[in-house]
Amino acid sequence: MPVRQIYIVDDDPAAALITQRGLQTMLGERFSVWVAPSPNAAWLSCAMGNVDLLIVDPSPHTNGALALIRVVQAFRPDIPVLVLTAYDTPGLRARMRELGVARYVAKPIELRELVPIVKAIMPPEHMHPVLNGPSLATLSLSSQSGK
Repeated sequence: MPVRQIYIVDDDPAAALITQRGLQTMLGERFSVWVAPSPNAAWLSCAMGNVDLLIVDPSPHTNGALALIRVVQAFRPDIPVLVLTAYDTPGLRARMRELGVARYVAKPIELRELVPIVKAIMPPEHMHPVLNGPSLATLSLSSQSGK
């Protein structure tokens, strides 16, 4: 069976690393958990079909994560998005509902509580996305951030 790919996008490197290492340990070798160096890098992996789940912490200071969520929902709706945020507000919750994210979870959360959420929202292993061609990878998030 192929290894399931999970990408984390978080502007707090320490929080991203804790989530990545914890999930990797708890999920085991059938999963590969990565920290994307940027929203653009995460989008490139999503566009190429290399992501089964995207975990995003949208920062109130930048629009990169929000642009990533928008473009994934528009062009790769088969990839579930889990918002795992330290910036929980009613406004952010409403915005994420509007964008159609699969789940919204406020930090702090115990990793052992996060694992069943992650497993529940991942698509079945037998489902392989149909890509609309390599041109998806050329879509820049910076052109999406103003929307």
